[in-house]
Amino acid sequence: MSDSLLKLLGTPLFDPRKRHHLALRDYMDVTIERMRTIVRDGLVTNDMWLGQPRQSDFRQMHEHTGIVGAYDYALLSSIVDHMIAGNALFSQGDTLQVARYRQEVIEMGAVYAFGCTEIASGSDVRNLQTTVIHDPQQRCLILNSPSPEACKFWIGNALHAAQVVMVLARLIVNGEDEGLHWFRVPIRKQENGPLLPGVRVMTCDPKGGIHANQVAGIRFCKMKLPLDAMMQRHARFSQAGLFTSDVPKSERLTRAMETFIQERLFPLAAARGGASLCIYLAYRFACHRLVKTTSSSEPLLVKPLIRQRLYVEQLKALALKLLEQAILERFEAMWDHSGKRTELHILAAVAKSVGTWVGLGVMRACREICGSQGFHHNNQIVTSCMDHEISVTFAGDNSVLAYQVARDAVTRPHFDSLSTGNIAQRIEKKIVEQCRNAGEISHRQAVELTFARALGLIIHEGKRNQLVSPQTLEDLVRVFSPQLNEWGLSADSGDLNRHATEAQLALINDLLKPPPELVSAPIDSADYIKQFTMALYEEQ
Repeated sequence: MSDSLLKLLGTPLFDPRKRHHLALRDYMDVTIERMRTIVRDGLVTNDMWLGQPRQSDFRQMHEHTGIVGAYDYALLSSIVDHMIAGNALFSQGDTLQVARYRQEVIEMGAVYAFGCTEIASGSDVRNLQTTVIHDPQQRCLILNSPSPEACKFWIGNALHAAQVVMVLARLIVNGEDEGLHWFRVPIRKQENGPLLPGVRVMTCDPKGGIHANQVAGIRFCKMKLPLDAMMQRHARFSQAGLFTSDVPKSERLTRAMETFIQERLFPLAAARGGASLCIYLAYRFACHRLVKTTSSSEPLLVKPLIRQRLYVEQLKALALKLLEQAILERFEAMWDHSGKRTELHILAAVAKSVGTWVGLGVMRACREICGSQGFHHNNQIVTSCMDHEISVTFAGDNSVLAYQVARDAVTRPHFDSLSTGNIAQRIEKKIVEQCRNAGEISHRQAVELTFARALGLIIHEGKRNQLVSPQTLEDLVRVFSPQLNEWGLSADSGDLNRHATEAQLALINDLLKPPPELVSAPIDSADYIKQFTMALYEEQ
């Protein structure tokens, strides 16, 4: 199936140059067409999520996610926006609702948008203000944005294309707040058509990246919805209009948030794919870029300074590969055990926060290593940096997620009863003990503890699958010393520098090398200078 996706990327529809030559609206329309092709071909679809009919393809979906994320993060974010909206319907709808809309989601018969975030709340989902008021006289629901703070914002796919928005809103019945529930809300009868009554949309452009994702702000103006617009797996209205719920009010937020668990794995896959592409391109640039010596020219790669910089970033990209495999393995093993949902939520928070922090850091370092060539969009690196910038704050702000990881570690300490098996676990135990003694968790401790948890997973996976030698794994651990040096993880830069040989860099480059269909950067080729200067030699 990877071959099918890579073959698709070689078709005219997926020509990467379109991004830099089309007008923004045209680029948006092409992105929707690309998204529909990928989803309809079953290459990345809700059916591949855990708990769905094709869950055996779960890992394949994440491999595809990494490929698409490296190719064009705006395209991936558009696909993910559609899928997480679909997952809200699949996880919160009753049997009839899921059956009714299933094909529409998995075959993209309609473009979906995910209407969770409000402009004033950000990651604070608990305090969303959008309301849905039950009107017993008209036997309908009234969806409303009661204030500017309640407008749904940063909603992908919604500006022109989306026909349906899955809205998370506060249900009000007989004047009583019944907590947050999900609602399926049509906003257009057809893709790119006029808005339905009661909906207003504005653009969120100019954005700092993912320009092709149709990100919008939405205001609902007392929009009438049928009673069955509410997802009814856990709550419903009777024929007489009486509201009932199987879930206590105190637990409804947690149940509504179940859709976020798998969603947070996609940014890790994209970060892994993007970081691997960028470090490959930086390595290739160092192979081709010639520097003058007293008697001749030689590749930049022979310079120890460049090799040392590249090696550290290669190791970080490799760490993301190991982290992703460790996380996916645990999700597959635990998904069917309902009592493991909290643990999965924490694993997803670790994956998303550390994955995007480290991935974006690798991309930025590669941009710098490649100098002006790294700043040119045709060489793909700065494009990745720009688009992935949003990844550290969407799908949950990384700092907030780190605090959730730390709070869980303090309240449910792993190593009070279990022995610590590696340095990362020993560091986690030390931080937890310090936090418990102090009675609070600082931002620094939360971040460090989250990195320690991730590093523990990386070490375990590295030893399990033996992808690299023990020495390389030790080097990989050392690159996390900036985050964990205070807790005893030594930088030992001398060993890292000595191990940054041309042979070692070539070995890791082979492990991280992306599919050739992903690579369009001129600096991948030895004649990149000729390509860049060609226009200067054309006849006038």
